[in-house]
Amino acid sequence: MIKKFSKIYKNTLFRLSLLGALLFVLSLMVVAVSVYYVTVIAELNRIDKLVETEHSEIQKIYDESGFQAVEREVTLRTASSEGLYGLVNKRVAIGNLFFQEVTKEDGDLPLLTGLQADEFSKVAFLYSNPHSEENDFKDRRARALVGPIRTGNGVAAILIVGRDVEGTMRIGLKVRNAILISSCIALILGLISSWFLSKRFTRRVDAFNKLADDVRSGNLNRRAPRNYSHDEMDLLAEHLNEMLDHIERLMQSMKYAGDSVAHDLKTPLTRLRTRLESAGIERHNTQDAEIFFSAAEDANELLKTFDNILRISRLKTGERRELLIDINPKILLDDLADLYQPSCENAGLEFHALTTEGHIIRADRGLLSQAVSNLIENAIKYTPKGGIVRLELLKNNIGSVEISVCDNGLGIPLEDRERVKGRFVRLDKSRTHPGNGLGLSLVDAVANFHNADFTISSIDDHNSKRPGLKAAIIFSKKKIK
Repeated sequence: MIKKFSKIYKNTLFRLSLLGALLFVLSLMVVAVSVYYVTVIAELNRIDKLVETEHSEIQKIYDESGFQAVEREVTLRTASSEGLYGLVNKRVAIGNLFFQEVTKEDGDLPLLTGLQADEFSKVAFLYSNPHSEENDFKDRRARALVGPIRTGNGVAAILIVGRDVEGTMRIGLKVRNAILISSCIALILGLISSWFLSKRFTRRVDAFNKLADDVRSGNLNRRAPRNYSHDEMDLLAEHLNEMLDHIERLMQSMKYAGDSVAHDLKTPLTRLRTRLESAGIERHNTQDAEIFFSAAEDANELLKTFDNILRISRLKTGERRELLIDINPKILLDDLADLYQPSCENAGLEFHALTTEGHIIRADRGLLSQAVSNLIENAIKYTPKGGIVRLELLKNNIGSVEISVCDNGLGIPLEDRERVKGRFVRLDKSRTHPGNGLGLSLVDAVANFHNADFTISSIDDHNSKRPGLKAAIIFSKKKIK
């Protein structure tokens, strides 16, 4: 479940949609909190100011008319049922709060517990009418100001002035519930809409990715699907299709030009080689015959180079990839090991083959055989006498099938390992050896043709003189059956 959500979360549109939903929820909460403040907090503040004013008014009445006037005023205000009042000293206790069951919200009894005679305190409490059986008159919430009625040099009584805030608190509870519920609903709807939009967007992007894979595989007649809505994705599909049309025309032109060059040049080169060989045979074993045979060999090398160039070009275009079949590479590599072991021995090299069972890959047997042959021939060519050449077939630590040729020769510097995969690239130290710089380029083209990776690395980085070389063709796990 976590892995599935992680995959969805990687979708850019899902993250953007989710961000929009979160911003909407945040905006909704800001508005709701503003409404809560206006309807609840502001009302509670108004009530607090009101009871403070009433307390001041009753203190003023005491200052002007004495304690009996205060008693009358509290009695009159109690009778109006607008507020909650209590006036108490050693002699009297009047007010409607003394006819209620009163507790503080924190559970302390009675209301006046812990209050000092000369201090003012704001208290929140619950009160109930003991004579009513209706639930609406039980545990009603109220707020009050409790403080002294001061004389010139003391305290005449303690006065409680309060207001019922049950209605306001109920509204506050409804507003809080509305904020919570609406935020949850908005968030859930945001998640659903983000998932729906991302799935729809992902389907269209997957179609483009599938198109790219097919084109990379050489299927140049594939085109991006369109819905003709003329939105951004449809316009992108239109432009991609136009670009692919142009690429297909260019590839067809290049293929036609290559075929034409092959037809026009290979034939005269073949004739030239044949005539040189015939001239050499006619001269028997003379010095002229050796010159003709040498020239014929050079013509033959030109033909091989030309064949390799055309083969690399065809591989780059992905032609005939549909002919790939499931093969067991061990059989092919064992045959190559038998073929090249004598060559290694003649060059003064040790040859070892380590090929394990149980591997099936999709490949063209001839192309794969030629690529591995190129790697083995390079290893034989550039490994000094007494060295070791090793052919391996194994499954690496990530489950991919790896075909590698290793040696303990001079190796290739790190900065040149990608460059040598290009056409006609030869390093300075290899220019004394015969070749045309197309061997590794052909191996790279064969690897790309099979959707495999061609990597070059050293065997021993600590040996600066002979770091060795490991050239590997790696068939990724997803391509293996």
